Amino acid sequence: MRRIKGACHSGCSRPSVCEPGLSCLLFFAVFLAMAGLRSPALAVALAFAAATIAAIGPKADLVLSNADITPDGFTRNAVVVNGVAPGPLITGNRGDHFQLNVIDNLTNHTMLKATSIHWHGFFQAGTNWADGPAFINQCPISPGHSFLYDFHVPNQAGTFWYHSHLSTQYCDGLRGPFVIYDPDDPHAHLYDVDNDDTVITLADWYRLAAKVGAKFPLSSSTLINGRGRSNGTVWADLAVIEVEQGKRYRFRLVSMSCDPNYMFSIDEHDMTVIEVDGVNSKPLTVDSLQIFAAQRYSFVLDANQPVDNYWVRADPNAGILGFEGG
Repeated sequence: MRRIKGACHSGCSRPSVCEPGLSCLLFFAVFLAMAGLRSPALAVALAFAAATIAAIGPKADLVLSNADITPDGFTRNAVVVNGVAPGPLITGNRGDHFQLNVIDNLTNHTMLKATSIHWHGFFQAGTNWADGPAFINQCPISPGHSFLYDFHVPNQAGTFWYHSHLSTQYCDGLRGPFVIYDPDDPHAHLYDVDNDDTVITLADWYRLAAKVGAKFPLSSSTLINGRGRSNGTVWADLAVIEVEQGKRYRFRLVSMSCDPNYMFSIDEHDMTVIEVDGVNSKPLTVDSLQIFAAQRYSFVLDANQPVDNYWVRADPNAGILGFEGG
């Protein structure tokens, strides 16, 4: 089977829904095929998965603040968007007019309090002032102030993301996925489901804020959809992705990494890549792919395997490697 070399991250431990004897990567999530009957442990995992944050856009406020979060079993203060990290999924359709009002309520002095946001992958033709890089396209937004990013997306569709573009601030949590749907998607006949629940984010996570940590730190954990495990927190909850046997899913994989790349795979399932970095591609079926920081892939997964639990794996090239011991 072919593999794509390109970009990935990982980190995790054995979750409660994992069947006895299954090995796992140090950071991972669980891929579930839905069954009519579920074990008590599986029901708990599915209930946790149901607490999905609704997508926002194309007009929305993004309120930045500091809050304690526990993505990998260890609690630390972070930068959150509308109260969550990663930030909420932003969606729209090709041709939409986006008005995204960023409100800076950051107060934690151990992290950067000014900010700017880059909408990664968008051409910004005629609106380079809304592109986000601090000190290049704009002055940073200072605490207590807001800035309206007002731009059109006339000729693009696919999988994108947004993140702070001020120093290393996005490593403290200011990052999230961004999807532009195409009503005339040429690959639409290849899948049955493409919605908020089929976005998969990968991210590295650190115990210390970027401003006070090591100059070149190694990540403490890998997060899949905002959840992961570290060496000291193998009991932490993992993300769960729920599918129904017999359906075909368009998953949108986004690497929001600050540093590592990941080897990404889903046990016993192939992936047919149909989009790379916001550009439709000739379908290519692989059993794994490498994804680097800021890269995005859409792939179609056919839920054609027996109803069971399957690991979703993201193994980083640096930090906590492999899956032994959960």
